[in-house]
Amino acid sequence: MLGKLITAVTGALVLVIGVVWGGLQVAARRFPRVELKGRDLGTKPIPAGLPAPVARFARAVFNGDQMPVVESALLVGRADLRFNGLGLHARFKFSHLTPNHYYHYIQATWFGLPVATINERYLNGQGIMDIPGIHIENDPNTDHAANQGFWSEALAWSPSVVFSDARVRWEALDDTTARMIVPDGTDEEAFTVRFDPQTGLMTEITTLRYRDPVPAGRRRWTNHTLEWGTFNGVRLPVLSQTQWDNDPPWATWQVEQVLYNVPVTNRLLQFGGEYPEE
Repeated sequence: MLGKLITAVTGALVLVIGVVWGGLQVAARRFPRVELKGRDLGTKPIPAGLPAPVARFARAVFNGDQMPVVESALLVGRADLRFNGLGLHARFKFSHLTPNHYYHYIQATWFGLPVATINERYLNGQGIMDIPGIHIENDPNTDHAANQGFWSEALAWSPSVVFSDARVRWEALDDTTARMIVPDGTDEEAFTVRFDPQTGLMTEITTLRYRDPVPAGRRRWTNHTLEWGTFNGVRLPVLSQTQWDNDPPWATWQVEQVLYNVPVTNRLLQFGGEYPEE
């Protein structure tokens, strides 16, 4: 009798594990397409005096010497994430608002359906992160990391924002590498940006970034561009990976929709909850 009970419990446990594992293998469903039309704010010239590799990159992404004026952006897509070795499928909406505010809305999925939500916001120099079981705010390390996150995302997906901000400075390191220096409160942060020698497009952006709120020091944080596409007439990364040090990439981002100059204020003002109507 005991043997039968052990067999039954073992079988049930294997079944549960199999169902859980199987659900994690199903890709996240796409968010419904966002049917918003962004305002056309016209164009402006790419700034003069950029270092050669940076100027080449700007002309490559904007397909010329003019860039669109961008005040806000909404990115929609799906992602593969890794937490403590566990692979998760997810879908996301990232909202950007100039000069340097963002909101990350990420839903982890099981059998393609949302089961857990991650909310991250950077507003007026303050970062908040809310992951199931973890809530972080009023932490200087998180604030610094969030600021770095904004500028790396802006360079990738809203490059007009970077090239329009007079506080951003560039320094050439060689023919295919440059330093991007951005504001961080009363201080500055620096990124190393590498470009493809043939296309001029960005291949990676690296900086030293805090990963945890505890004072454990910064770690090398790199975003690799794997594939490019075109949205709103601008060439943008549609597939990229985020990596800490030499660890395996912890996130792969697939961008499916990019909208410029659409309303995002309500999302920035409301922390948590479903994506609010504007």
